[in-house]
Amino acid sequence: MADVANGWLYEAGIGENRALRLEDNMLLQIRVERADGRARAGAVVDAKFTRQWVAGKSGIVTLPDGQEALLQPLPKGLTEGSLVRVEIVRAAMIEQGGQAKRAKARPADIDSPLCEGPALLAEFAASGLPVKQVHAHDEDIFSQHDWHEAIEQAETGRIDFAGGNLLVSLTPAMTLIDVDGPLAPFELAKRAAKEVARALLRFDISGNIGVDFPTLEAKAERAAVTAVFDQHMTANCERTAINGFGFMQIVSRKVRPSLLEIMQANRSINAALKLLRQAERDRGTGAMLLAVHPAVANKLTPSLLDELARRTGRSVSIEPRGDISIDGGSTG
Repeated sequence: MADVANGWLYEAGIGENRALRLEDNMLLQIRVERADGRARAGAVVDAKFTRQWVAGKSGIVTLPDGQEALLQPLPKGLTEGSLVRVEIVRAAMIEQGGQAKRAKARPADIDSPLCEGPALLAEFAASGLPVKQVHAHDEDIFSQHDWHEAIEQAETGRIDFAGGNLLVSLTPAMTLIDVDGPLAPFELAKRAAKEVARALLRFDISGNIGVDFPTLEAKAERAAVTAVFDQHMTANCERTAINGFGFMQIVSRKVRPSLLEIMQANRSINAALKLLRQAERDRGTGAMLLAVHPAVANKLTPSLLDELARRTGRSVSIEPRGDISIDGGSTG
């Protein structure tokens, strides 16, 4: 698109595709798609029924790539070892602490065509929004639109705004958002309601969400805060009223991990992919040396380094160094 003020910017990176949606030239939404081999939501595959989970109601199936998924509801008469066609309704996730969470699947019609599920670029194309692909040899448009600041927010879970901050915590049961700040409770809650709505969209947060606002005794004040949230919340969701303790619950359909869940799953992978992006944009010539923490070196697989060499036309080697922090890698 000629005008990038409204629509998606898309960058096909090494090991990670990145996208940034602008509205009136302001950052609205971020998506990240990693080459981790996990089945995407919308994929239709033939899986092997492994065992029952809840008798007669749900079970575990093994996908063609060897990963497991939770199948619900369980078709009648399904026997262990048999094949069943399923649709992935939520991608697999890594919970806080590195615990894997299986993908979720449901039975698919036997006549449903097998497919991998829409990749990020295809998803954008189907949405009808304009999409512009950017490349490493272009200027870094992402950094001009607060990409790095937003990624830092996703990694830390801390989102500052005028007069307060949100602290987003990931738990197995739900995403919890705590509101804090020095303002009077009603004013703080109103400002926070706007920021919560914006953060849910920006970081692709869905599923079960709890927001802990300041305690507001007046019912009219609580209603006013929810009105602010409703005004700025553009994603499809349902919510409760704010109760007398300041708590509001939000529920929306979850089909993939949020950006926070992606960025908080493994710091070493984040650092490795960030360094690859930096290295691809390096304008140097000759052999390239990546000096990194040993944990990051372990994530820089031969396939990733080969792709970096192909894109830059330079030979690439790694120097693991214990005196470098995980986030402190450099190119040279």
